[in-house]
Amino acid sequence: MSRTNARRHHVRWLFHSTAMVADYDLAVRNLAVSVGLSVLEYGESDEPGIGRRGGMAWAGDNAIEIGQPIVEGAAAQFVSRFGGGLHSVALQVEDLEATMAHLQQQEVHIAARPLPEMCFTDPRDTGGVFLQWSTFELAVDPHFGGPRPAALPYVLAPATQQAFVGALVDDPVAWAHRFAELLGTNVTFARTDAEPGQPAAGVSLGDCTLALYPLPGADGPALWGRAYERARTHLVALRVDDLGAAAGALAQAGIPTVRHEADLVVLDPAATGGVQIALTGQLLPGDPRH
Repeated sequence: MSRTNARRHHVRWLFHSTAMVADYDLAVRNLAVSVGLSVLEYGESDEPGIGRRGGMAWAGDNAIEIGQPIVEGAAAQFVSRFGGGLHSVALQVEDLEATMAHLQQQEVHIAARPLPEMCFTDPRDTGGVFLQWSTFELAVDPHFGGPRPAALPYVLAPATQQAFVGALVDDPVAWAHRFAELLGTNVTFARTDAEPGQPAAGVSLGDCTLALYPLPGADGPALWGRAYERARTHLVALRVDDLGAAAGALAQAGIPTVRHEADLVVLDPAATGGVQIALTGQLLPGDPRH
């Protein structure tokens, strides 16, 4: 086989993060007003491995899938147990078969393949972070030529970019190096002096950053507005042009925040329909878009 036709594992970009919530309509409505989230498509499916109502939405420069489970299964159990929130991270890859072969060589097991164009890996092999690997193309997605949604007429804190996706793990620096190996990307930053609630390491997702945080222990409610007892994806951070103005607009509208720091405002998940959202004024060090 020639080099030009050789199959390879390559992460192209963040396809989307996925949130599973108890009330899809509430989450979409609240996120539209607060950060300008726009629905790209909507559908309902009771197929095993999908089993949700909802679909892809757009915030800033990337997609978020928001789903409400409608059949019994893992997603419904996730919402019942944890109250919903960020569920997984979907990566667009160049060749799914090559990616699956690479992952299996790395002793990462394929947990499910609900469609020929996508698979999920076992989160027990990836530090608790649930990952989807996909070559699936959605025509309405701007990644694949769909039009970017028009700006909504009334938005309190319009998002301009998805700054990063956050995950809680037991050893952020060690897992950053492991994720870089699995994804075939690079560690964008690592620090051992991160303050509580600040990312300790980052990994390139091709066009975004996966930011890794230490497990918060008893500080979860104070840092994030809810308890997090196990490793998992937990956060989408959206960049806004003026963080101070955004925080002021949210406060004036009566939208509660969990904490407000110089470079981060964490929204109360009760005000976003259960989706953990933070606002920031800047991208993380080493972000691929710099």
